[in-house]
Amino acid sequence: MTEITDFLLTSLLNHGALVLGSTLFLAALGVPLPATMLVVATGAFSKQGVLSLQVAAGVAVVAAVAGDGCSYLLGRLMGVRLTSRWKGSKAWQSADQQFERWGIWSVFLSRFLFTPLALPVNLMAGSTQFPWHRFLLAVMVGEAIWVVLYGGLGLLFADSWEALSQMASDLSGVLVGLLLLVVGVYALARRR
Repeated sequence: MTEITDFLLTSLLNHGALVLGSTLFLAALGVPLPATMLVVATGAFSKQGVLSLQVAAGVAVVAAVAGDGCSYLLGRLMGVRLTSRWKGSKAWQSADQQFERWGIWSVFLSRFLFTPLALPVNLMAGSTQFPWHRFLLAVMVGEAIWVVLYGGLGLLFADSWEALSQMASDLSGVLVGLLLLVVGVYALARRR
């Protein structure tokens, strides 16, 4: 494990929900921290009686939703500059239309299935002025699923949570790669 991972795990054991919430909030803002690993570890530590499962789950969902909300607002603020420059272009209009059509699913699925895409989706949602209430609903449900899914796996497989955490990270990367491949093939087929 890396030094930052070791530091976060030690801090999680010593300071519990404060470290969990801070880490998940910063990860949602784009700071490269092992958020999924920390959620899996939290489930394992909860089974061992080190952390309260209910408090940890609540803090995790609230922190992740708050971080996503802040990155949405960053997209909204940056979007004023971006859209003034590119708003008239066909590419921007197409992206805007596609996000309006599929945005809620993009937000929802990027919370727990395609997690590496969460920050770009948040920024896109904000910059295209995707409705806040729809964004927030998808984020809350998606983040709750993420915490229950990965925290639950840590709880169930507490003895081997490190290997499980690595598999979850690897799977997420593979899923994003497959998604990008499918989108690329679709775009190529449409172009022809």
